[in-house]
Amino acid sequence: MTKKIKMLITGVGGQGIVYLTNLIVEAAMLSQIPVSVSEIHGLSQRGGVVTSGIGLGEHCTGFLSEAGVDMLFGLEPLETQRCLPYLHQNSSVIFGNYRIQPYSVNAQMAEYPDVFSFEAYLEEQCKEVVFIGNFPEGIDPVVYNIFLLGRATRMKIFPFSSKIIEEAINRTVTGYYKEKTLNSFNQGKLFEIGKHKVRNIL
Repeated sequence: MTKKIKMLITGVGGQGIVYLTNLIVEAAMLSQIPVSVSEIHGLSQRGGVVTSGIGLGEHCTGFLSEAGVDMLFGLEPLETQRCLPYLHQNSSVIFGNYRIQPYSVNAQMAEYPDVFSFEAYLEEQCKEVVFIGNFPEGIDPVVYNIFLLGRATRMKIFPFSSKIIEEAINRTVTGYYKEKTLNSFNQGKLFEIGKHKVRNIL
């Protein structure tokens, strides 16, 4: 890989942001691609906002600047929206409709933003957008991050083959969770948008 790629992963604690970061780092090492990761920012406990920056390529750091992200993984829609300043017109975005409402929404002091309007806005502003508005039934929310990773392997910008990601999973997961993780990854890889009912998790 000669092109440098900056990735940003965002969501909240409990969604597996650190693990998703580690998988991408492992895939980069297997592919002999230089990789750098910024400090994981945020609260790792359940519900706290978490972001992670990854730089792929020679002399490409994981530290991010405005309009400096080439690919955004959004594990929670509102947190994806908060990362808009990091995107540019050639950015690619993949995010899922797994909503974890903040306190202000639960306390009825604010409304949760319209996720589908946000998707439409991204479609106008970015190069490639994949929105999972309808996670298939039967997938544990714990591995939604891996489902998104599977679907990301079909995006033009994504620098790793599905085979490399599978090898990274095999190297980092053991026992029962390996099968569960691989199943979620393969379902994401084969997923066709629009074939399932929308499943909003509030």
